[in-house]
Amino acid sequence: MSSRETGPHNEAKRVWAVAWPLIVTNILNASVGIIDFKMVGVLGVDSIAAVGMARQVMMFIMVLMIAVSGGASVLVAHAHGAGDRRRVSYVAGRSILLMALCAVFLIAPAGILLSRGILVLLGGKQTVVQLGTSYLRILFVGTLFTMFNFAVNGILLGVGRTRVSLALLILVNALNVAFNYLFIFGVGPLPAMGVAGAALGTVLARTVGSFAGVWILRTPRLPLQVEYRDALGLDVPLIRRILYLGGPRSLQGVVRNFSRLLTLRIITLLPDSTSAVSAYSVGMQVRMLSTFIGLAFMSAAMSRVGQNIGAGDIERAEKSGTIAARMATLLMSVAAILFLLFPREIMGFFTRDRHVIEMGMEFFLLIAVTEPLMAMAFALGGALRGAEDPISPFLYASTSDLAVVIGGGYLLAIVCNMGFTGIALAMALSSVTRALPTMWKFRKGDWKGAVQ
Repeated sequence: MSSRETGPHNEAKRVWAVAWPLIVTNILNASVGIIDFKMVGVLGVDSIAAVGMARQVMMFIMVLMIAVSGGASVLVAHAHGAGDRRRVSYVAGRSILLMALCAVFLIAPAGILLSRGILVLLGGKQTVVQLGTSYLRILFVGTLFTMFNFAVNGILLGVGRTRVSLALLILVNALNVAFNYLFIFGVGPLPAMGVAGAALGTVLARTVGSFAGVWILRTPRLPLQVEYRDALGLDVPLIRRILYLGGPRSLQGVVRNFSRLLTLRIITLLPDSTSAVSAYSVGMQVRMLSTFIGLAFMSAAMSRVGQNIGAGDIERAEKSGTIAARMATLLMSVAAILFLLFPREIMGFFTRDRHVIEMGMEFFLLIAVTEPLMAMAFALGGALRGAEDPISPFLYASTSDLAVVIGGGYLLAIVCNMGFTGIALAMALSSVTRALPTMWKFRKGDWKGAVQ
């Protein structure tokens, strides 16, 4: 392979080719969430708080999707990099079956049964619990379709066809917004369902997306063409490998969402907790616009590092991780600048409540300072996962979420009486404690020997 083919400029284009559809994909995802908040925001602060708390619960229980789709992405990337189309189809088919079984027999039943109890444990007041329970139960009924969407996107990431994922998401999100409007407010013969309507619209959109996903996995235009026979039967050794590679990332998601749930619980201990929950929910939703940029480069680094390792090119794999980290830092810094310049305008888009706006402004001003470091943590963590080191990123991120966000947040907000400002400050500090060890681990280079 020539130096021109393996040079940094060429690899930068390949990383960007994988990353930019993911950035748009993730921003569209965040935008749909923002539109949901805007729509239910018309219904009042209780509705915002209900959707905010319910989304955190849903993300906590759905992290098993990340375990399977993340592990499958790495193995598909390795097989694709080695030119083994048969292996690509096999891993894809078995991962889809595993996700479907988890949805039907584990996630959906548990979510439907436990939704109300979890919201009560989180300290939501009666109105918030009632609204959030109806929202959650509808989403859990549609878990199978959500899982299928996750599976298709994970497979496409492994073969580097993120533009196809983007096209699928544009379809799903456009339907999501349209259906949400119809069911939240009621149009013609359709009754106004309020918060529950937002969940129903989401489920129906993902159902359509699942049927489109079947066509994508079977079309001869893409380098996968999953055979139906590959989605039949369980391969226990393959499942173990998928869960080993994706499990730590999933556990990281469990810890992260557990951290967010505990953060919500701490916030409910503050005076005027409903306003604080609303500010936190809106702030976290908007921050996802920046976070999703980092997640896009995390996935791009994982995909390109995995493909390069599959092709036997360790040097180019290292370039992929470094380039992804630089790109992520640049773009997340731009988002941070917007948070610094326009915090009042951002919060004012969602609510006219002055107290909620002031809280949200503090959140954005503190979070923005450490966003560039979080970008490095995302991208280099993805590079380590692509190099079959899923443990290190998990340990660094989870330690930061538990010790700094929860422990530090409680200390600053409650013990030191800093209130909501203490929560935001702890979250900002957690970016530092996550990024520094991740950067050190990648640059140390232990992963190179492990994959050779």
